Amino acid sequence: MTIRTLLLAAGFAALANFFWATNAIVGKIVVAAVPAFTLSQFRWMLAFLLIAPFGIPQIRRQWPWYRQHLGKLLVLSVLSVTLYNTLQYWALVYTQPVNIGAMAALTPVMIFVLSGLLGQGKLTLAQWSTACLAIIGAWLVLTDGRGVLSFSERGLIGDGLFFVALICWSFYSVVLKTLPTENISGIGLLTFLIGCGSVAILPFWLSDAVTGDALWPPADVLWAVVYVAVFPSLVAFFCWIRAVSIGDANVAGLMMTTAPLFNALLTLIVLREPVSGGQWFGIALVILGVSATLLLAKRLTLPKTGNL
Repeated sequence: MTIRTLLLAAGFAALANFFWATNAIVGKIVVAAVPAFTLSQFRWMLAFLLIAPFGIPQIRRQWPWYRQHLGKLLVLSVLSVTLYNTLQYWALVYTQPVNIGAMAALTPVMIFVLSGLLGQGKLTLAQWSTACLAIIGAWLVLTDGRGVLSFSERGLIGDGLFFVALICWSFYSVVLKTLPTENISGIGLLTFLIGCGSVAILPFWLSDAVTGDALWPPADVLWAVVYVAVFPSLVAFFCWIRAVSIGDANVAGLMMTTAPLFNALLTLIVLREPVSGGQWFGIALVILGVSATLLLAKRLTLPKTGNL
């Protein structure tokens, strides 16, 4: 891999993570006016309408594969589109984007741990050590550098909700590895997951009517729905696919460590909310721990000849 290719792959992966970070910022801005299920429903409905003309022909062309793996695909759509993204918006009612970013950066570590528990690979002692470093960093972010979390804090609810979301995403990632997707159109697969996931959100969205919440985003926040449907949903996905295709999954995975940094900077610039010194230190530990864990994983998968 040339330096130019490496920089391009890192750039596309970083851009994907930037758009995912803006999803948390936009969500924080509008969750006071738009319930989590409503925002999630309209985000994915619009994303589906935008991608469907390109994805549905691919699904029809490869339908025997979709029919063969239908059950697993439905589980994947619920774990990713329905649960992960909706729980993130719900969590933002109670917690801050900087917390979301720190926890999101732990995703590769959580996937490694879950894969090991399910017998798909084991973490070495060195990887456990670096993973613990990342977890300590995330804990410092969540506790504002104090290291002690009060159970009376409102943010505990939000952090708990997003932790459940991360578990859903980790299961999604592990289950996705078991699917033979080598010859399957990425656009078609994304279209299928978005479409099924959107349908699964419908009962929760309609339940907002019982509580009296708005079923339609107010006109003054429609910009937010359009933004999260286009950039964090579609543009980020294609940036990520581009990063993996011209580089490799390890480069893309390493760039996931930019998530807490982007969230913290956007919190300062857009939301104009402070990020404490303890949280910055925690963010640094998350970046260091996750990067080291991913680099160790890459080293273990290199050919024994040592070729790069």
